[in-house]
Amino acid sequence: MEDKKLVIPAPVGAGDDATTWALPEGAIARLGQGLVEDLVFSPDGYYLAVGTRVGLWWYEVETMSPIALWGAERGVFVATFSPNGKWIAISDWESHIEVWDVQQGLRVTQIETEWNHFTFSSNSQWFATSDSTTGTVHLWHPETGELLEKFRCEPEKGGSFMPIAFSPDTHLLASTGRAGADSDAESIIVWDTESGKRVACLTGHTGSVYRLCFSPCGRFLAAGGEEDGTVRVWDTANWQQIQIYTDYGDADMNPSYSPEGVLRATAISYIERFRDSIITVWALESNEKLYSTIEDIGGTHGTVRFSNGSQLAHESGEGGIKVWFFGNLHTQESDYQPTFDPNSVIFSGNGETLAVESRYYAEAFLWDIESKRPRRTGGRQHLFTFSNGDSYIVSINEGTVTLLDSENIESPIAEFTGHDKAWVQQAFTPAANLLACADEEGTIVVWNAQSGHEQCKLKHQLKYLPHDQSQITLLEFSPDGKFLLSQEFCGKSARLWDVEHGEEIHEFPGDKVGNVGGFSPCGLYVACGGEEAPDYMLPDYMLWDVSLREISAVIQSEETAPVNGIYIKFAFSPCGSYLACGGELKQPEILLWDIKQSQIHKRISLPKHYDNMMALAFSSCGKYLAGGMWWQPGFKKVPIHLWEVETGKLIATFLGHPTDVQGLAFSPNNELLASASFDGSILLWDLTPYL
Repeated sequence: MEDKKLVIPAPVGAGDDATTWALPEGAIARLGQGLVEDLVFSPDGYYLAVGTRVGLWWYEVETMSPIALWGAERGVFVATFSPNGKWIAISDWESHIEVWDVQQGLRVTQIETEWNHFTFSSNSQWFATSDSTTGTVHLWHPETGELLEKFRCEPEKGGSFMPIAFSPDTHLLASTGRAGADSDAESIIVWDTESGKRVACLTGHTGSVYRLCFSPCGRFLAAGGEEDGTVRVWDTANWQQIQIYTDYGDADMNPSYSPEGVLRATAISYIERFRDSIITVWALESNEKLYSTIEDIGGTHGTVRFSNGSQLAHESGEGGIKVWFFGNLHTQESDYQPTFDPNSVIFSGNGETLAVESRYYAEAFLWDIESKRPRRTGGRQHLFTFSNGDSYIVSINEGTVTLLDSENIESPIAEFTGHDKAWVQQAFTPAANLLACADEEGTIVVWNAQSGHEQCKLKHQLKYLPHDQSQITLLEFSPDGKFLLSQEFCGKSARLWDVEHGEEIHEFPGDKVGNVGGFSPCGLYVACGGEEAPDYMLPDYMLWDVSLREISAVIQSEETAPVNGIYIKFAFSPCGSYLACGGELKQPEILLWDIKQSQIHKRISLPKHYDNMMALAFSSCGKYLAGGMWWQPGFKKVPIHLWEVETGKLIATFLGHPTDVQGLAFSPNNELLASASFDGSILLWDLTPYL
């Protein structure tokens, strides 16, 4: 890549609007560019390749604007350039490794092997992969995929990360190993690539080795530890440790030499696991802090990349990507827009806004459909849309809960403060002007949004499992606002509350009810799924009568029995006539239940191997039903099916996401279907040709 004017081939038909690049058939836009898995600079620093679960996005570093999208078929999890810039190697969702020609934008070869880490040799003639299960490093021909050599670190097993580093002259190859499965301390194993013999076993690390790198002169080898804040340096002439840098806390250390041979390191430490992280660049010899920031990068390692000791790329807490170069006071930022693990999607009443919520943290982005851009109100956002078309936003910012009209976010309806625990779930009902929030410890506070007074405080006693920090994942008012439903993570328990009197009405024990699907539109029923157990017979699907406090209807059949009640999915039709049930079932089908008749209306059979339904949604008119699948081995794309409710006829199948479809929503006019996926994106599908 010596010519910096090189044009990276863009997707066929790509224009200036990146939301339309490499779209599957039937889709009109992609909101969110996918969850970031890796960031890598081109050797000359001109490009930044961003590996995401959607594909490989190419950015010009100077402008931080996207110029191309590759590999959108299966997503990209790890990427690395050859030093000469001729190739880029990427891995997909199923861990296949592909080598692509950068100038032509074409796949050169595919390498099938187990791996933990991969990289090119310094002269770009070899491609190396490491496998921690066997403690082996394989050398491949990068253009043909031919296996050239194996290096095994017997008697040690491979390290946790098992990084690989070539010396500048490619005569040495370093990776990691450990004495046995029960050993925490990892050694660095060094081989002579010409003879294939092991020339050194370097010890000193008390835990896992996170990254390795040789100095440009080849005289030194540096190793950074995982969560121990240490960097060790060895002299390659005699393999003596000559330096150790410590006192960087419990950070993951990524050492990197600049072209001039200056050793610097990025330290990544976590304020709260899987949440905010401190990213710091240190000049090790002078112990000078060169750059520091606090970001929400999800606790993942691949979203921070330090290259040539002089350039850093990482995700930012605002959803973009930041690039820092040594000597610069400021970072360059992109407008990259990921959506972290979207689990549910909701259109506003006028169809102009789409809210997408995260599965684990109940965070949401508000997307403007016309501009295809996210709208931010500050803090975490939650959109509630009701049958009359009104929609409201609940925004949480550092413990302050704010209720807003989605069409007038500048003027809050109500604001509540004074709670010192983190809020995890929210619910709102305009029928009674009540706002409810559940915190991380199971306390639920209900406020009157009109008066501003606290109506009641409820305590959902969480049933913690060992090593599992549980929390409330469902909070829902009945349509009239008289009752409140709360459910704990993984269906451990669900509770029905009388809001007016602040009392618990009923508990659905987690050992008898695997999943609660919420209130029916009329508010008379709660849908439940039975948890399978060997010592007693349980109903598969139940309607629980809220007023009578008892089960009013049961469908119990071996043919429809769920494999796991936790994974049952429910959807009520807007008029409340039907309940659709799907999920991880023994029979691949969707069950349409006629609520008034208390009997099965239709059994919609699924194609072979399509037996795990993850998302269900009715159209606003109630005539159509959409279902999205879990990813299963063999799927190149996960299907989304569209059926006619009365006849059960399959109208259309959309194939676009490379992994789980976690949420579906029809626009109010039924012209669009939004699908949210574990890949970190939302696809908008055009339904007008089918309805």
